[in-house]
Amino acid sequence: MADPGAAGDDPVLPAAVARWLAAWGDGRGEHAPASLQIGAGGRSLTIAYVGRADRDELLLRITEDGAADHAALFRERFGVTAREAEVLLWIARGKSNRDVGEILGMSPRTVNKHLEQIYVKLGVENRAAATAAAVRALQ
Repeated sequence: MADPGAAGDDPVLPAAVARWLAAWGDGRGEHAPASLQIGAGGRSLTIAYVGRADRDELLLRITEDGAADHAALFRERFGVTAREAEVLLWIARGKSNRDVGEILGMSPRTVNKHLEQIYVKLGVENRAAATAAAVRALQ
């Protein structure tokens, strides 16, 4: 992949990703897998089709496969449920309730309810303290 910061160079997608995106972009998505896993340099990403934002815009979720390990760490260390661990992970990554809801397929209000339970289990009073605890646990 070209360096996106290099002058005059446009980023280039791997061929498999370009083909997968083209299938979703031109309306043939029902014939394409709902997600695509790619890897390079010992790292692996999963790209999943979420929906359409507009006629010409696709919503995709891109996750690094180590994220499941982080959620498992939260479940073990903090005693949260699997769903609460997912919410905590996205909050630690700086996402708003609305963003987390879109990523996980729930309403922002449901995200907030999960956060209320997370605060109790972590013994904190607010989002900032929960985020700080999650970030510390990941270090």
